Amino acid sequence: MLKTLIITACYHIFLASIPILVAIDIFGILPIYIDFIKDSDEIEEKHIRNNSLITAFTVGLGFLFLGKLVFLIMGISIYDFEIAGGILLFIISIRNLTSGRENLKKSLNNANADLGVVPIGVPLIVGPGVLTTLLILVGVYGYIIVTISFFINILIVYIVLKNTRILIKFIGKTGSTAAGKIAALLLAAYAIMMVRKGVANTIIHYLKLKM
Repeated sequence: MLKTLIITACYHIFLASIPILVAIDIFGILPIYIDFIKDSDEIEEKHIRNNSLITAFTVGLGFLFLGKLVFLIMGISIYDFEIAGGILLFIISIRNLTSGRENLKKSLNNANADLGVVPIGVPLIVGPGVLTTLLILVGVYGYIIVTISFFINILIVYIVLKNTRILIKFIGKTGSTAAGKIAALLLAAYAIMMVRKGVANTIIHYLKLKM
């Protein structure tokens, strides 16, 4: 009986982990992460990486248990979060394209921000897509299974980000600079997509309410 329960739990954890992994899309955000840390030393990179993972897990877990309540109290929806996150990422991408990473990093620090917290932790690693996925999965598998699945995905992200310097050494400084500009363009496109989806979903939501 216990063995069956364990096997079933592991199977559900596996099923819940897949959509979370897809929603995070770590290999999709990896070029953007590389652009942010390419000029950092190992200590600074470790600080950024740890902050991003702690932020991502804390926000995801907090949203999982309190998201619906907070949104209800504040009168906002996941679509509002999506639009706001998209606008934030778009501003960052434009600064990166026009000013370079050093000026971008300086401007973020002047705003008392941390690269690991914003934008890497939120909304790159844990954005509206991940938060929405968590809320959907908890209705299917429950809080314990989804929490474990989310933690496993954060570990996967940690392993991938920890080995980014190998990739940086492989492509070289020129390659990393070029990749950074391409990543900034991808980030801008991703930001526009977030805003577009947020606006479209908001319109669809209000149309459903009026029907």
